[in-house]
Amino acid sequence: MEKIKLISQGANVNPIHWAILQHPELWNKHTARTKDKSSPHYGLDDIWPRFGEPEYAENNQAHDAKWYPSADILGIKPFVYDLFRAVEGVELGGVLITRIPAGKACKPHKDTGWHARRYEKFAIQIASAPNQKFCFDDIELETKPGDVFWFDNQYTHWVNNPTPYDRITMVVCIRREQ
Repeated sequence: MEKIKLISQGANVNPIHWAILQHPELWNKHTARTKDKSSPHYGLDDIWPRFGEPEYAENNQAHDAKWYPSADILGIKPFVYDLFRAVEGVELGGVLITRIPAGKACKPHKDTGWHARRYEKFAIQIASAPNQKFCFDDIELETKPGDVFWFDNQYTHWVNNPTPYDRITMVVCIRREQ
């Protein structure tokens, strides 16, 4: 069974990366994933460009996603809509930009709950370095900036960043016809 797949390479993510660098104030306005020391995301940083009201993340309830101001500040909507069309999406869910600081890791976990089951996960690599890897028990993927990949978050997965560089990834949640 496929757990991760590289879809394309070479997307121009430089404008998004520069916008992120110019707006450090956007990091960690919403800490539902990162504040609890028992969370696999503890110690990481998030920007939420699209999701429901923050309490939906806390309680994992069904919701309609909405754009947050950070989406316009970072100029990501055209990129997200292009990906949505390319994979023949029928519903756009949350969009998350996550940063794994140098020397840190997203710990092994499975994503559960309503949002995780409803949408497939597509990721756009914004910043990365060699030896940063997205891992499953039996496969791992090392991505470069501009790589777009799909992954199945229902399986145990983690991301290692043993490098002196931050890893920044935009995760786009898309429902497709089955």
